[in-house]
Amino acid sequence: MEDALFLYWLGNLKGIGLRKEKLLLKQWKSPEKIYHAGKDELESIKGIGTKEVQTILSSRDKEVYRKQLEKLRQKKIRYISYFDENYPEKLRQIPKPPKHLYGKGELPDPAKVTISIVGARDCTCYGRDMARMFGYRLAKAGVQIVSGMAKGIDGWAHQGALEGGGKTFAVLGCGVEVCYPPVHRRLYDSIVRQGGILSEFAPYTGAKPAFFPMRNRIISGLADGILIVEAREKSGSLISADAALEQGKDVFVIPGRIGDELSVGCNRLICQGAIPVLSPGDILNYYGVEEYRNNIEETLSGEEKNILSVLGTKPLHTVQIAAAVKLQETTVFKRLLGLKEKKLVREISRSYFVRVVHEKFKEN
Repeated sequence: MEDALFLYWLGNLKGIGLRKEKLLLKQWKSPEKIYHAGKDELESIKGIGTKEVQTILSSRDKEVYRKQLEKLRQKKIRYISYFDENYPEKLRQIPKPPKHLYGKGELPDPAKVTISIVGARDCTCYGRDMARMFGYRLAKAGVQIVSGMAKGIDGWAHQGALEGGGKTFAVLGCGVEVCYPPVHRRLYDSIVRQGGILSEFAPYTGAKPAFFPMRNRIISGLADGILIVEAREKSGSLISADAALEQGKDVFVIPGRIGDELSVGCNRLICQGAIPVLSPGDILNYYGVEEYRNNIEETLSGEEKNILSVLGTKPLHTVQIAAAVKLQETTVFKRLLGLKEKKLVREISRSYFVRVVHEKFKEN
């Protein structure tokens, strides 16, 4: 209990970053000893200036910090110092790791493959479907999904992971007690129950533009690889990709149509050496993870099975499908909507459908 208190005290001293925390702990081995160190002892540490010494000496009311820590516990907010054994090991390995994290819910399981999914806020319907589908199928296979809970691709990636029954984690550009954007309140609550919310900022800190590039290094840092779904030539997603490359992470990209504004950033990354992926199976195969096999096809009606049998990767219009299965077009369209809801077919454009190909792997 006291160790946690003094770690919290040390991590919340203003103007003392991780580098200087390390200098102090190298000398005294424990934050409690730093708390009790004398002025002369503190001034003798190379790299610790007069301002830092004054900050330490003037912040020695541990009851203030005890009350703050107790308030966090009442709100079910975890405080994880860089020096805590529960601090994510993946983050320790990145340049400029956060000196601490605040969290609601769980932390990512270090033994499981983790993928970050990011992309455009103003995504297209295609981007939305891809983020949701990749999130769903990766999570279904046991892969943890990390994103930033922003509108667009981030939110849909979280949603897909939740629908897949997997774990998903949101890294915020604000405090964990602030739901940003506010329209994602239900999503926020679901993520807390089925994963976790994380931030390096104090719990009630509001969102600021400068905070989002900072949180991007944590989004990529927590993962084994990052997937970019739709990105303009200049976008925040490319900042995440740059952070991932700097951290030595794998960068995956869903290719886009040449000429589309939201495909320029993605296609540019592929030209620069990012790994193009055409299905979640590409990522699962890369990490040697077996895909969850959905046996839903065994529950289909005869009409649904017949419709699936004529569909492939080439888009067919409902008129063509109706002629092939000898059913009325209205009946075919209703069955297609049901199959679409079951994620067995996809509508490429108005009334044109293709079959979703599910790799035949055993259940995870």
